[in-house]
Amino acid sequence: MEAQLAKILLYFDVFSYPLTREELMQFSGLPEERASQVEESLERMAAKGWIKQEGGFYYIGPGDHFVKRRIDGNLLAQKRMKAAQRYSRIISWFPFVRGVFLSGSISKGFMADHDDIDYFIITEPGRLWLSRTLLTLFKKIFLLNSYRNFCINYFVDTQNIFIPEQNIFTATEIVFTVPTFNLSMHEEFLKTNSWTLRYYPTFRQNGNHLKENTPLLKVFLEKLLQNSLGDRLENYFLKKSVNYIRKKFAKMSDEEFTKAFSIKPHELRYLPNRQQFRILDEYEKRIKDFEKLTGLNLGPDLVQQIDEK
Repeated sequence: MEAQLAKILLYFDVFSYPLTREELMQFSGLPEERASQVEESLERMAAKGWIKQEGGFYYIGPGDHFVKRRIDGNLLAQKRMKAAQRYSRIISWFPFVRGVFLSGSISKGFMADHDDIDYFIITEPGRLWLSRTLLTLFKKIFLLNSYRNFCINYFVDTQNIFIPEQNIFTATEIVFTVPTFNLSMHEEFLKTNSWTLRYYPTFRQNGNHLKENTPLLKVFLEKLLQNSLGDRLENYFLKKSVNYIRKKFAKMSDEEFTKAFSIKPHELRYLPNRQQFRILDEYEKRIKDFEKLTGLNLGPDLVQQIDEK
């Protein structure tokens, strides 16, 4: 059990994020009847100096400020959740949007002052780039191109919700997504990515932040554009978007650009690999350091790197 708990603590330590006993049990898939055993294991690890305990939180890293940082970040996330719900509802009003989930920091219940609110958006097949263009125009015109409450950096369509990179980083990002529009789509998303159960056997977010309604204008626009005109606009916006993004990041080599973006008819992802590699490398290093310090064997490697493009 100590190895099981240590792996979870080590991963969240990469983000300087201490965990409670309850969270450790949720993330590890341990049932409530084993709470006393978990408590004993944590106390033993703390007594040996392997982990630190402060105010009901556990962590491994050296920072004494971790707990205060987490509490402050949790409070800020709660405050900004209203904006996240409001803009999720607005996103859901746009034509061909089929699912809206919160991702990134706010989905973990934590935000730093500089963090944007990230959205994972699922669209109708063949209309991803039309939807994305309309949402981008809204951001540029009405939000003065501000990303703070409206960072729309991840799009897939309903036929491509399987995420191929199977590692603890991607699993964490998937299971922590918070559904704000279309709970059934979120359930399908999790079911399609059932490989995440290897990392989080039981943990799932709830649907407490759902905002559901479909305005008549959305229905009308979808009927208006579900034809050859819509097809032509989709292809046009895809080509224009690729050219715009490539021009915006012209300083990148072709190889760097390919690694930094995933741009396909059914998908748009910014920096899909770069952050994963950095975090997974750091996690693997911490596992090795912890094993050397404690003599524990943390078991099979859960990092599983992804192939670079």
